[in-house]
Amino acid sequence: MTNIEPWVPTAVGIYSVLGSVFFLVLIVVAGYLIFILRQLLVQVSNLTNKVERLTDKVHSIADQVNAVTTEVGARTTGIVRMVDESAGGAIRVLEVIAPVLVVFGAFMKIRKHARR
Repeated sequence: MTNIEPWVPTAVGIYSVLGSVFFLVLIVVAGYLIFILRQLLVQVSNLTNKVERLTDKVHSIADQVNAVTTEVGARTTGIVRMVDESAGGAIRVLEVIAPVLVVFGAFMKIRKHARR
């Protein structure tokens, strides 16, 4: 059998001790990460619930805005129709009166020039 150098068992011992310490630290870190992940899961669940509640509120507000917009659109259509009918009646009256007004205006100018 060959002789083993004296530094080899020392190196193997140091490697074993450091490996064991590293493995124990790795177990502790893994446990801590599992703890953090559980807390994150709870917080994400709470945040998801809050987002769902906000989404429901936004949907209800959007429905209300849609209803108001539809109502305002219907009222606006009615008002435009009424204004159009009134303007149409006023234009018809103006079409009838306009020639009379033109003749009256021309007569007044002629009369004004005739007085001078």
